Amino acid sequence: MMAKQRFVFLLKGEVVTPQSLEDPDAGEIIRAALSQSFAISPMHVLAKNNHEAFDKFQLLSEGYSSEKKVEVRLF
Repeated sequence: MMAKQRFVFLLKGEVVTPQSLEDPDAGEIIRAALSQSFAISPMHVLAKNNHEAFDKFQLLSEGYSSEKKVEVRLF
């Protein structure tokens, strides 16, 4: 069984990129994305892979208002 990883989401316009925090290069990837005007979503999830993380992001996004300033978790 594959262990779940914690994912954050990098956002720019309509682009949503899941990023595993367990990835050894996560810090560099996030730093580079922020320097290219990406934002980090307040949503984060546990998932087996990028695909599952993205699916969870879409599920949460359906009922999530950008007006809310709360941290959302789906574990």
